[in-house]
Amino acid sequence: MNAWRVVYHFGTLVLTMKHPVFLLVCLLLLQPLLTGFAEDFEMHDFPILSEQRIALTRDYSRRHYNKDTYLIDPKIIVIHYTALSSLRFTLNTFKPAVIPEHREKIAPYGQLNVGVHFVVSPEGEPYALLPTTVMGRHVTGYNHVSIGIENVAARSDELTKDQIRQNAKIVAYLLKKHPNIEFLMGHHEYMHIRYPHYVYYKAHDKSYEPLIKVDPGFSFMKQLREMLKQDYGIELKR
Repeated sequence: MNAWRVVYHFGTLVLTMKHPVFLLVCLLLLQPLLTGFAEDFEMHDFPILSEQRIALTRDYSRRHYNKDTYLIDPKIIVIHYTALSSLRFTLNTFKPAVIPEHREKIAPYGQLNVGVHFVVSPEGEPYALLPTTVMGRHVTGYNHVSIGIENVAARSDELTKDQIRQNAKIVAYLLKKHPNIEFLMGHHEYMHIRYPHYVYYKAHDKSYEPLIKVDPGFSFMKQLREMLKQDYGIELKR
């Protein structure tokens, strides 16, 4: 037992270990438990966690949030669309630990590849990529406190009702799993300084300027919030 300590983060079991390889093996073996959907969802597993991603996440966290950790205590759920129409291409984009050089707008600010916790296909099929207490790279300034959900679509008008339903289901479950989650926002809302979620914005690297985002768009978020309120009795702040 001296090789690890077990930490319980608001309903999620996370192992932080002294030996990186041992950590990776245990996280991969426990992926269904860590993502926590075994009982409530038919969730497809597409794990992207690796020893290299863990190391790069810590580097990214030190650079952008001044925190020497790859773990998070989530406060925000962020909704995206991929700007890609292919599920397989989307998953393969997230798989590598190192960001490709052609991502020239963000590659200079850390080797960590983009990564989210969930991907939802146009048919509403959910895929689990990262444990919900492991940091992804999906939203500037908030990765240290946020869970990301990507919806496969090249444009906002390709988003589907099935995706809205599955997003609502995931959000409802995450609130049970992480009761300290306070906010739900679309990626396009992340830099609205008047929204209360902005209290969590952190930019330790002042040279990294936020980019304008349009995903998933007003209509998708309006429908998602209405469904959460009507079907689940959930109203989250922005």
